[in-house]
Amino acid sequence: MQKEATRRLKSMTSAASMATRLPTAVILVSLISLIVAIVVGVRTGTDLGRELNEDRLVALRASVASDIAGQVNGLSRQSEALASSPQAVVALDSFADAYDQLRRTPPEDLAEETEALVTEYQSRYLEPLSAAGRKLDLRDLVTNNPAAVHLQYHYSVDLGVVTDPASIDDGRDGSTWTEIHALVHPIYRDVVDRLGLTDLYLIEPTDNIIVYSSEKRADLGTSLDVGPFSGSLLATVVDEVRRDPGAGARISDLSFYDPALLSPVGVVASPVMDESRLAGVVVLMYDVAQLTQILTAERDWDRAGYPPTGESFLFGADGLLRSDPRTYLEDPRAHLVSARSAGRLTDSQQSFIESAGTTVLTQRAADETVDAGIDGDQTVRRRPTLTGSPSFSTAAPVGVPGVDWYVATEVDADAADGDLDSFVDVLVVGTAVFVVALAFLAVAWASRIVHPVRAIGERLQAGGTDLDPIDIPPRSPIEFQRLADSFESMSRALHDQQAQLTTARTARLDLLGRMLPPAIVDRVAKGDLESFEDIPQATIVVVVVLGLGTLVRDGEDLNSRKLVDELHGELDDLGERHGLERVKVIGDAYVAACGHGRPYIDHAPRSVAFAADARDAIQELGQHTRGGLDVSVGLDTGPVTVGVTAATRLLYDVWGTPATAAHHLARRAERGQIVVSATTKDLLPDTIETSRREADDTWLISAPSVRGSP
Repeated sequence: MQKEATRRLKSMTSAASMATRLPTAVILVSLISLIVAIVVGVRTGTDLGRELNEDRLVALRASVASDIAGQVNGLSRQSEALASSPQAVVALDSFADAYDQLRRTPPEDLAEETEALVTEYQSRYLEPLSAAGRKLDLRDLVTNNPAAVHLQYHYSVDLGVVTDPASIDDGRDGSTWTEIHALVHPIYRDVVDRLGLTDLYLIEPTDNIIVYSSEKRADLGTSLDVGPFSGSLLATVVDEVRRDPGAGARISDLSFYDPALLSPVGVVASPVMDESRLAGVVVLMYDVAQLTQILTAERDWDRAGYPPTGESFLFGADGLLRSDPRTYLEDPRAHLVSARSAGRLTDSQQSFIESAGTTVLTQRAADETVDAGIDGDQTVRRRPTLTGSPSFSTAAPVGVPGVDWYVATEVDADAADGDLDSFVDVLVVGTAVFVVALAFLAVAWASRIVHPVRAIGERLQAGGTDLDPIDIPPRSPIEFQRLADSFESMSRALHDQQAQLTTARTARLDLLGRMLPPAIVDRVAKGDLESFEDIPQATIVVVVVLGLGTLVRDGEDLNSRKLVDELHGELDDLGERHGLERVKVIGDAYVAACGHGRPYIDHAPRSVAFAADARDAIQELGQHTRGGLDVSVGLDTGPVTVGVTAATRLLYDVWGTPATAAHHLARRAERGQIVVSATTKDLLPDTIETSRREADDTWLISAPSVRGSP
């Protein structure tokens, strides 16, 4: 100890202060470097500015390419999720059967409907397409399929909602198809609105019939094999899924599709499997506006980090654009005139763009840019823009499976060079002597004076996990020795604190995992403590375990806890089997919900089946307890709000009238009774027998009739 103290004392007395060494070294090096400061500074500053501009372009290109891939791949995952839902098989089979009923209608009975469609589609489709140079006959739009004519007429022309047929749930034609549509359409319409889609289709695979469309356009009810839209983009992608459903979702390139008029669209299609049977195909259709918004940052260029003349655009392997560029969005006329003058557009192409209102699938990117993207040359080079002016440009592929898309990011070359010239002027006039002198000072002096800093920096890069002493040379400045001692102490304290925090967080998440649904635990782990979601329709089940309170109070603590755990575990297993999820437990009441997590169409029958099984399970469990157990169950259906909040304490719950009503029904029910509201009863199939309770307009469920329900 004495030797160590002596060594420390000698080191502290022999080490010069940084306040003495630093000014002396800066003055000496500055005198030498001042002569070459301006020359080297200008060259270095110019190179640095150009590198910064290039790095900025590369970073912007990588960012938008990632966003485009994330958007399209996200749509692919959404289509797979919709296709894997049990409701997709039920909806497809039900729509197909109902469609067959409509197809048997004699064509002569639909003469007036056909004439009305011809008149409507003449102005809605043929005239705009003809004005843009797309020559079509009515046969290319109006089908002779009776079912298609019936559906298109009743869901657009007859109701006077041609511009917004998606808003109609019930076409009032009295058909089985409409009954099914009234149940399914609100769910799929919500998906279309939430994802900003152009349309959502259900395709029957045998005859390749569009048995459902969210937007009810001219393709509803037609066959993609022989109908007016066979050979279209939609038909091609659906055929790929039908030929090889095991390959999963398919993503298409953009293309013009007549029912979407002059807006280029893309589709994502996923097979709907009923075990080994292909039950149909779910198709999501989106328009080019989604891609353009991502590439243009919704025209908020400054927020996205673009320079004043910078932009990103998408093109395909054919060289044609897949998004509208910035110059066209800001001034379409000026863009077209400049591109035409530079030989980048023909007269016919310019005319079509003016009619269609988009450059997508018409204007080509510069050949140099296209070649760079296809060849994988991601370097920043001088290339012509879409309007022929010089630019600094970089291009790279977009990671979307099955689609050859490329992103180009560019900035006007004259503007970029002007920025560099301004930077050089500022460097020469204002900062040459000081900045360059200090830079050379750091280079010349780093080998000795910065060695202690490097030792501490290496420890910081190691993440503070190494607790060994930092090796500081004895003659280093005294400030670094003190800093090393302080850092060693801080590292030990942080290491211990981090271990304690990790242990505490793991324990907290484990506890939450036993109390809340997995999705809610994930939200809490990510810090999302204020999240609510409105569910248009769900069924709430309240199971009151009669006799549980008395049994717990009179029994031993250990046995009572074991009984409660066993009872709740049994109810949780039944809920998982029927598609319900526990919300909470309040005393002797067990609350569960169906339809608030997954959009089950049959959430009411599932909830009734769960209630019947829960009653049997609790009654059987009660046979082995003193005094016995029984249940009273209440169910109600309607809109609810679900979520987690942490205003004062962490709380997960379901709010809404159905939750309150189900509690009241359960408390008013007699032993062994399952009581449902009139709303829930209306959603039950005829196979579930019910009897009305006249006193409060509620219904009793007959247990034997529930067996075999979902």
